[in-house]
Amino acid sequence: MSRQSNWNVRYGYETGLFILVSVFDIVMTHRLIRTGQFRESNPLAAWFYDHWDFDGMIVFKMIMVSVVVVLTQAIARRRPAVARWLLHLATGIAAAVVIYSLLLLLLRSRGYV
Repeated sequence: MSRQSNWNVRYGYETGLFILVSVFDIVMTHRLIRTGQFRESNPLAAWFYDHWDFDGMIVFKMIMVSVVVVLTQAIARRRPAVARWLLHLATGIAAAVVIYSLLLLLLRSRGYV
């Protein structure tokens, strides 16, 4: 007998976009650190990097992404507009980090950094 779940993902597009941008953040962080000229600026993420190399930082960042997703899904049950706003905010912050990282890489490639 099949059991039906009452749990549905709310704001799937927004959640997926947040996860995608967060993955780009990890890729850009890797690219920057690999140059040898940059370090992770988030002290907690840097601690994970210092102790477990890049694998530790990936685990840390994915845990943070999971926390945001789980919290926004829980909030969406009672306050859907707030959950959507939080997903947009989190995606915007992650996108700003990705754009900043891209700019650093471009400036480095042209010899400005």
